Amino acid sequence: MTEAPGPAITTSDVYEWAPGGFFILHSAYGRIGEFGVGGIEIIGYDETSGDYRSHFFDSQGNVTVSSLAARGDTWTYQGDTTRSTVEFSDSHRVQTVLHERTDDGTTYRPSMKVTLIKVE
Repeated sequence: MTEAPGPAITTSDVYEWAPGGFFILHSAYGRIGEFGVGGIEIIGYDETSGDYRSHFFDSQGNVTVSSLAARGDTWTYQGDTTRSTVEFSDSHRVQTVLHERTDDGTTYRPSMKVTLIKVE
């Protein structure tokens, strides 16, 4: 069975070092169909766990905390009910991102797939 494509996604994402150079600040704004979405993410290293952590605060008031594993050109985010796989290509100018969700902690279903292209 082939699923019908979802609504068009248009987004603007900015990644920058936070003051001091210890954290990455990622701000995002976009549209999924006619619905405005956005949020901010702070990525940092957690000395206690030895992992990178992502804290994402979305425009609907939700907070998602995820571990982040960066291995080569693939980043994998893992939260309680969400996970994302980021594949970098074209000298890191392109990110292809698959977002997934789970209701039972076992079975994940795709929730969004986006391609981000660096504009200079």
